[in-house]
Amino acid sequence: MIKHLFNKMRRLALPLMAAICSPACAQAQTTNLPIQAGIASYNIHHGEGTDGKYDFERLANQFNHWQADVIALQEVDSMTTRSGKTYALGTLADITRYYDTFCPTMDYQGGKYGIGMLSRQKPLKVTSYALPGKEEPRRLMVAEFKDYVVACTHLSLNADDRMASLPIILQAARNTDKPFVIAGDWNDTPNSPFIKALSKDFCLRSNTRLATFPADSPKDCIDYIAVYKRSGEPNYSRSYCYVNEPAVVTTATVGSSKTASDHRPIFAKMIFPTPVEKLMTTKPYLQLSTPTSVNVMFQTNSVSHCWVEFGTDTFHTQRARTLLDGQEVCYDIENNIQLKNLQPGTRYFYRVCATEILLKQAYATHFAGDTLRTPFFSFQTPDTKNNGDFVCAIFNDLHESKETYDALRRLMENEGINPDFVIFNGDCLPEPANREHALRMIHALADPINGAERPIIFLRGNHEIRNCYSAGMHHQIGYYNDKTYSAFTQGNTRFVLLDCGEDKPDNSDVYAGLNDFTQLRLDQAEFLKKELKSKDFKQAKHHVLISHIPVFGNLDNYRPCLDLWGPLLKKAPFDVAIGAHTHSAAFYPEGTDGCQFPVYVGGGPSAKKGTVSILTLKNGKLSMRVLSNNPKSRWTLDMK
Repeated sequence: MIKHLFNKMRRLALPLMAAICSPACAQAQTTNLPIQAGIASYNIHHGEGTDGKYDFERLANQFNHWQADVIALQEVDSMTTRSGKTYALGTLADITRYYDTFCPTMDYQGGKYGIGMLSRQKPLKVTSYALPGKEEPRRLMVAEFKDYVVACTHLSLNADDRMASLPIILQAARNTDKPFVIAGDWNDTPNSPFIKALSKDFCLRSNTRLATFPADSPKDCIDYIAVYKRSGEPNYSRSYCYVNEPAVVTTATVGSSKTASDHRPIFAKMIFPTPVEKLMTTKPYLQLSTPTSVNVMFQTNSVSHCWVEFGTDTFHTQRARTLLDGQEVCYDIENNIQLKNLQPGTRYFYRVCATEILLKQAYATHFAGDTLRTPFFSFQTPDTKNNGDFVCAIFNDLHESKETYDALRRLMENEGINPDFVIFNGDCLPEPANREHALRMIHALADPINGAERPIIFLRGNHEIRNCYSAGMHHQIGYYNDKTYSAFTQGNTRFVLLDCGEDKPDNSDVYAGLNDFTQLRLDQAEFLKKELKSKDFKQAKHHVLISHIPVFGNLDNYRPCLDLWGPLLKKAPFDVAIGAHTHSAAFYPEGTDGCQFPVYVGGGPSAKKGTVSILTLKNGKLSMRVLSNNPKSRWTLDMK
């Protein structure tokens, strides 16, 4: 008993040790998979093998071979005379380092006899139900885990008892909204009336073509693993290999042991559908808006077949999906679908749809049964007529401060400002540790401003390019021309967005030789040469330059962007340059660092120092206001 308790403590300590020893910034997985579980079932004949020996090590070797998540066991002794007053399940748990759960069905030889379960996770809840049994008492044990429910039973030798057990089993399955698996020795063959009746509501997921009893020379299959069909019969079609399956089996085997018990063990590795209400992690957010297109970005909890239904009303829609070299892009949880051929200045409605892909292999693709369909969202494409009036809000240096972000949005609401699009000018998504952290930060910004209906532009700051997942941010953010620097036109205004990189030289020790922002800046110098000569730039009436680190008015000692880009930009016809980075709002008139336009630098991450810039184009005229809780940081500029 002391040994058993010690091993229980050891099993409990393992997750803690793993957490302590894991790297703090370990790379996130590239995909999230559907829920998976390996389920085994074994009638262990109270531990006695066909050779008459009690060998729990031999039994445990069967479990360790499969690395099952849950093992349903039948004919389990606890402290009986024949088993040497041993708690059999505890002994097996000590060897395998699983959690043990015992369900006695009757008193026997001074102890108990019944069914049990070994599991990698400790069950959240365990219940049991009495089942009919004329020759001996029978029970159904139901254990609930985080993602699924597993039931274990050893059914009666009497056919009427087995048939009478079915309604009780079915009710237990209906009592949960998680995938429900039942396993055990059912004392009946695959073609029997009982198995046929059970199969109306359950899908058999063990290999019923292989016999399990008797172990030394198997003739009959009487041990099973099955999954409850919540939506009735699977629906098969030519276009989809399998639809509406309660679980997809990747492995279904029968053990080879002839001596460990009078039965052979069975095992099934299964993939369960994600509940449809949990398939999508967050609301979508709009990226890369143009007068004729917009990108809808979103993440799912599992790899899915995704599309967007859109139109000028909710009744007449068309579909859009993402194809790459003739294939739909459905290998990761990141989804980026472009809506094309839109009309400028037009309101559109859209919704995201997704069907989980449980398994995708050559000539065998398995889909979950239910399709997620979000509510309809709406957006308006930029207008190219009548100067294309707009309101743009620009935030910077939030550094994950919800307090500051909330305070600045309240200032906008109090002023009745409802922006058409929003720009986050760097250090708003700082130091992403992994994908999950990146997504939390993105949606902490996007959702409060209704990014599902208002296009957002994320510009990198120097803190976005630090930490483990910094390069991975490219998967969650839409960049014009797939570059972190770009230019676009809104109304009569040309926006030029630059990526200054880090605020220290590439050879600084802290970068460990992994950065080459020198080349990035050289690339942007070539981009600027072409942009300043482009038709789009020359035809625009107004021009706005935006960068996180200010090109002009930068107080840092290290100013490579001024040295490289300054000669190109100083005399360019910009109305204003908008920067950030310093955490202190500042206003520089024309002539700063030799440029011929004013420069504004946004405030810092505190609620008192935070600022939000509002660019407004109305009747062809561009103006700028700076809102802040600090009176000294407020500013108004009317462009020529």
